[in-house]
Amino acid sequence: MEQVDLATEPRKRILLVEDDAAVRRSLQLTLSAAGYDVRAYAGPRGLAADAEAMQASCLVADLVLDGSDAIRLLSELRAAGWSEPAVLISGFLNEQRRTDATKAGFGAVLEKPVFGAPLLKEIHRLIGTN
Repeated sequence: MEQVDLATEPRKRILLVEDDAAVRRSLQLTLSAAGYDVRAYAGPRGLAADAEAMQASCLVADLVLDGSDAIRLLSELRAAGWSEPAVLISGFLNEQRRTDATKAGFGAVLEKPVFGAPLLKEIHRLIGTN
């Protein structure tokens, strides 16, 4: 297996949108420890116009966000030209929400509580290992 030189290989950026500060920090630490450059936000406001956010290789977003939701956020990012994969996380999943998320373009849907290994597995599947 070929080793990647992390000193010369740019880290892939993850856009993390989670309104619960403790969950956001935990996921940010998990993703950072796995080698990703994580941009964490408490809400979706203005992300589609944020050049830093638009550089992300993957979106990880909670379904229920303050004043919005992850499906609307993904739609806004797509309208702004962002075409990378996305992972939806939620503690409020049912079959209809899973279907809606998949139709909206989420490549993975995970139920909270979200643990590191399943989330990392889905991110690796969607964007490849870093």
